[in-house]
Amino acid sequence: MKILATYRDGVGVSEGIFSTLAKYSTSGVFDVFASDQHSSYLKLTEAYFKHTGVNKKPDDSDVREVCLRFAKHLGGNATAALFNHLAYLSPGFRETLGRDVMLIGRLEDTSAESVDDGTGQIARFAVRAEEVAHAVDGFKILVKLNPAHRKSWEKNIEFATIAFEEAKKFNKPLFTETLLFQLPGESKTDFAKRLPDGLIAMAKDFGPLGHFYKTQVPLLWVEEDGKIVQIASPQVVRDAAKEMEKISPRPMLLLSAAVDFEQYCAQYGIVSDLISGPMCGRAYFKEAFTDPSTKDWDTLEKSFVRIAIPRIRIIRRLACAMSKPWWYKFSSMTDDARSMIKTDARKMPSVRADFGY
Repeated sequence: MKILATYRDGVGVSEGIFSTLAKYSTSGVFDVFASDQHSSYLKLTEAYFKHTGVNKKPDDSDVREVCLRFAKHLGGNATAALFNHLAYLSPGFRETLGRDVMLIGRLEDTSAESVDDGTGQIARFAVRAEEVAHAVDGFKILVKLNPAHRKSWEKNIEFATIAFEEAKKFNKPLFTETLLFQLPGESKTDFAKRLPDGLIAMAKDFGPLGHFYKTQVPLLWVEEDGKIVQIASPQVVRDAAKEMEKISPRPMLLLSAAVDFEQYCAQYGIVSDLISGPMCGRAYFKEAFTDPSTKDWDTLEKSFVRIAIPRIRIIRRLACAMSKPWWYKFSSMTDDARSMIKTDARKMPSVRADFGY
């Protein structure tokens, strides 16, 4: 297998993986629309049915319907898109998404194995790489972590290691996501206060187990009991991101971790020069499900376009202006690799206008 680039920890990147990344992002910007949150989609669709007066319990077919409707609007608005197998294995899905958007397939089950009264969560596969490699350009996994629960921590390292080896075997980049989860009985405020130390611990052990490291950052605020509770200053958010960037041998992508768009936008601005792009989902689109103009599937789709697409473009512009190229963590690249990418000045993905002052 021909190696075109090497990370600083000695892990090589094959010609197949490098060429896939270069195909979809020659400029280095790697913005990903995340649409694989199956359990969240069930909750959002349940809210949509209640909002529209439909007496129905949402199921997999409804999640598939939402994904298909959202996917058709991503061409030209996202470098890549992340979906679960219910969507990306659907007949005609790739044609709906379009061939200019990199398709990343989720491998893990939406429900982790809960152990020790919920203090540990162990990831498990919903599909294996060999089953779905033909349908996607890359893979993604998520592990939910509690640094104090060592048994699940070690089991999740095993899970991520297996996924990484399989991704390399099938010449597909792996996007490894970690999530510090709220413990049973823990308040949002107490959980949020654990994030800075927990994030750094996760980056140390899980950052090397993939080609990209998808992470959250400390929360600026939480809403609890109807009140806004300030948690971390922008400096704390930035300091944690700087430490993760130093530790992780892979480029980082920022997830939204269920925050509202206002907070995600602020978080992204604070750390935009330390990461390689967004990998965001619900913060872009969750309001569309209960928007006053949403009356049925067609108007839900229109609400998505009206609400989500402008938000995606805002974050994408920030990424284009400020974020690091996906290849910046390589310690070496061959001439063949360099010939596939553009290292000159980037261009913003919109018409510029300067009206002065």
